[in-house]
Amino acid sequence: MRILLIHCKEFEYSAREKAVEGAEELDESNKAGRFENVLVAFTTVERDDVKDPEGVVEQASQEILDVLQKVKAERVLLYPYAHLSSELAGASDATSILRRLYGKLLEKKIETFRAVFGWYKSFTLVNMGHALAELSRSIKPGAVEKPAEKKEKFHRFIVMDEDGVEYELDRGNWRSCEAFNKPGGRMTLLKRFVENELEERKGEGVEPSHIVNMRKLELVDYCPESDAGNMKWYPNGILLKDLILDYAFKNIALPWGAMKMQNPLLYRTDVEAIRQLQGEFHERDYMVEDGLVLRFASDPGAFPFIQKTVFTYRNMPVKVYEEAICFRREQKGELTGLMRVRNFWMTDMHAFCRDEEQAANEYLKLSVLFGGLMDNVIAGGSWVLGFEVVEEYYEKYRWLFKRIVASLRVPAFFKLMREMTHYYAFKNEFQAIFPNGENLQISTVQWDVKNGERFNICYYDADGVKKPVGVIIHASSFGSVERAVAAMLENAAGRVSEGRPPMLPVWLSPEQVRIIPVDVEKHLEQSIRVAERLEKEGARVGVDDRSLTVSKRVAEAKTHWIPFIIVYGDREEQSGTLRIVVREESTLEKDRIEEMSLEEFAAYFRKRVEGLPNRPLYVPRELSRRIVFVPMRS
Repeated sequence: MRILLIHCKEFEYSAREKAVEGAEELDESNKAGRFENVLVAFTTVERDDVKDPEGVVEQASQEILDVLQKVKAERVLLYPYAHLSSELAGASDATSILRRLYGKLLEKKIETFRAVFGWYKSFTLVNMGHALAELSRSIKPGAVEKPAEKKEKFHRFIVMDEDGVEYELDRGNWRSCEAFNKPGGRMTLLKRFVENELEERKGEGVEPSHIVNMRKLELVDYCPESDAGNMKWYPNGILLKDLILDYAFKNIALPWGAMKMQNPLLYRTDVEAIRQLQGEFHERDYMVEDGLVLRFASDPGAFPFIQKTVFTYRNMPVKVYEEAICFRREQKGELTGLMRVRNFWMTDMHAFCRDEEQAANEYLKLSVLFGGLMDNVIAGGSWVLGFEVVEEYYEKYRWLFKRIVASLRVPAFFKLMREMTHYYAFKNEFQAIFPNGENLQISTVQWDVKNGERFNICYYDADGVKKPVGVIIHASSFGSVERAVAAMLENAAGRVSEGRPPMLPVWLSPEQVRIIPVDVEKHLEQSIRVAERLEKEGARVGVDDRSLTVSKRVAEAKTHWIPFIIVYGDREEQSGTLRIVVREESTLEKDRIEEMSLEEFAAYFRKRVEGLPNRPLYVPRELSRRIVFVPMRS
């Protein structure tokens, strides 16, 4: 007996016409049905099953019960299905065994239904999509064949310090690794990452701090009107997202030499290339009507795009960049604020390389660019490198890995595989490490040796001969903009444990300067002039023109993490000197106040954001004109 078990959110069928001689008679109980939260057992009865029908039925019922309990389905539907084997039992034997199996499940107190045998039937289903939602079992007289135990994917683990020295370790002794005795904060961070990887360290069930702050700062929020895991972005959040995308394009993709492109959001699942790219997580795709799927994070557009272009060895490496909206139907229990969502923005980069030498050069360039991204955008010095590598490629490209580590002055943790399990032979992951010890991947660079030939992506060599590209470098500066925002907020909140106020990098702060006139009627006009001067330097300036006390307005500016606060009154007007609260250098106990002229502060600000993307405020400059997006509880 062969059984395909699918845990369905919804399943509906209807008998259409008789398929075989000896088919069961239709009645109201079996000709059609609709079920919710049901384990559907697509069942094929085989010739050998008649040798021991009782044994086969007992084994099959136990297998079904075992899966039912694991997936927590509420009922079982036995669905005759002749397509799992070519060794079919006769109709009468198959009907008899299916009826026995139905009775056995009822004996086990399982709510069970049975579709009619021997009829062509139409059916529709909605798969639950979790890890156990699709399982198969092969039942033989006297034995149960279960899938082989999943082998450990990684069999060797190596730490490489900033000087390129290697230390081998395993799950049992990793804590005693000599590398972790070396002084330096980066190695402490790497030890936390290794612990998370080897011991699968889990959080303590506390809600991540970024969830509170994404709402408090009016950046991002849940959207109950949409599907779970699809967020709504307020003006300050959209500004933050746009600045991140500007950085990815202007500070990484363009200097790297990429051409920007854009592919559709919808793809046809009847196209072979799309089916191949859907891969092992296809059950998490967002399917829409007419066999279409929303863009998933496996480059469904990039390969067909380049496949249809014409280029020669002189054009290589061909580099493309895309800001892609991706969809992945994560399980509701896995959704966590911005760390795990169902709809996210990914900055997708590819280099189609002639050979391995060219690819290695691009791999190094991207790794260095992403190191700058981690420093400037995400985590300052609070990040490390992780690698997944097929063992033979580790030996072959050890020199490249050491060069990356030396260039970035960041230690790395390597997990080695015996054989290739994906399209990539190796990849790196830029891991932000939070003050609470958790980690989150931001960027990645991957070495693909399969898809050039697999998708017939070719170039013309010096002799005019058409050849498949040698290596494709996949890279994502921001694997998810949402994750990047979460990481920034988590690291910002972590400053509190160090006695410092939380803040975002100055260039990414939605509002960078807040000017508070002491007397609104008397000092507002000059405060606006100060704001206009700073705006010429690209500063995003808010002017708090509300009729509130100065202390209350200052406290609110601090609550919104404003990097620079200026209270403007008679003293400032007469002296020409501004007293500026500099948040980055303040502590929770005491403000750091710098005194500068307006021109000195303008020059100071210009230097702080030099070379980084800039955009204006997305909300009115005057606070009296702003609306409240997220009413906070008092």
